[in-house]
Amino acid sequence: MAFIMRLVLPIFNRLRGFCLNRGCLKPHVGLWLVVLCIAVPASGFSWQSQPRLLQSTPPSQQEQAGSRTAEEAQLIGGGLFPAPDPLFSVRTQHPADQPGPGADQEHVETGSHRLQSSEPGQSDEILAKIRAALQNVSSPDLGALGQAFDTTVKKQDEASSDTSLVQLTELGDQHGDGVPEIALTVLASAPSQGDAQAQFPPAPWPWRGLYLLSWDGTQWQASSLATSGQILQFHVVRLGKSTGRCIAVVNVIGEDALPFPTIFQVRDHQAALIWDSQAGENRYNALAHGRIEFLDNAKLEQTDMVVTGRADPGLLEFEPNGHRGFNARCAYHWDGEAYVPGRTEYSPGPDNSLYRFIAALHLHDFRSAYALTDPAKFLKTDAPSLEQFRQMVEAHWPEFLDDQVFHAREAKAGSAEDFAFELPSKHYVYLPTLSDDGKFLLTGLERKVEMPGPESAGDSP
Repeated sequence: MAFIMRLVLPIFNRLRGFCLNRGCLKPHVGLWLVVLCIAVPASGFSWQSQPRLLQSTPPSQQEQAGSRTAEEAQLIGGGLFPAPDPLFSVRTQHPADQPGPGADQEHVETGSHRLQSSEPGQSDEILAKIRAALQNVSSPDLGALGQAFDTTVKKQDEASSDTSLVQLTELGDQHGDGVPEIALTVLASAPSQGDAQAQFPPAPWPWRGLYLLSWDGTQWQASSLATSGQILQFHVVRLGKSTGRCIAVVNVIGEDALPFPTIFQVRDHQAALIWDSQAGENRYNALAHGRIEFLDNAKLEQTDMVVTGRADPGLLEFEPNGHRGFNARCAYHWDGEAYVPGRTEYSPGPDNSLYRFIAALHLHDFRSAYALTDPAKFLKTDAPSLEQFRQMVEAHWPEFLDDQVFHAREAKAGSAEDFAFELPSKHYVYLPTLSDDGKFLLTGLERKVEMPGPESAGDSP
């Protein structure tokens, strides 16, 4: 400030003389005018120009909406939902309840919700949006419920040409209150009309979430049944008098398409998990490329769970995506707390016979292995016996009696090695022959050594 006063003082002296002579301005007023003119710019303060003031004005509603739309698009980017298409719109039951043109803008925006992504961390967000949609449905009418999600409620296993991302399926009355529970499925992408009409019942579709809707007398309650997955199936099951009617949800997981079921009971209009095939100590065995059916058991007054898929024998390994192998089928019964397995059946075939042959020898059960052969052809004698069979195995194939794991070879169709298998640790390759009468009995077994390279030698009888 001292520097500024030294700068201003000569100007002030001239101004004082001028003002005293003219009487136009008091000296101290002139001084402060000059000081302000110099000091304020020097201190870094300035008045804003008109363009700056225009930029400081609040953005219009249209600009705000555009900004929100861009933000939503950024959040949705990378997901499976197309950004321009909302998953569902909230609708009121009566036209009179619709907000008018002068209604609050924020309230109007709650009429459209977007489910952005259903990754595990965002399932709660999807559930919150579903609950927001249900706030405007004030009756148990299924037509009004369907309108809230721009779709209709359909019966389970009902043929439908619906291509909506949100699908509503009636599950029947779980509470006995006269109002059916509803399954709400959020699909990963909407099926085309051709896909929707291609088959009946409709094929499973990749999905982003499954939810239960239940009317509590005053409003619809929503709770989660499952998070996102590749294939989803759900069924209403009967689990006896003690447990009652429940909801079974099957999620197929991974490249091996392993089906894992869960059981939910409706309690206080919410989905309560009572059994999970992937949690705790249970006896469920998932089969690769499996399928689960729920079949009514009138005798037990409950629903049995039947699991079919590729068997996983262990002693004879098959390529995961190969054409070899055999199927297993196991029926599960509800014991009051969980589904427990009954008898497992295996589909007959060449690979099944080979596995049973290997497994019997692994247990030193020569009699069972012998029963899987055509003795005369296998032993190449007119007077075969179990003792001859045992001696042949011990002399020529002792590795079958050890803890060895064999591997089935994939061969081209029609090849002489269609059913070949190998023991990689010893470079052994086995070429079996089997009967073509539907019994698939072993009629011969040749073993050769196949070393890396062009040369190989056989040593089987």
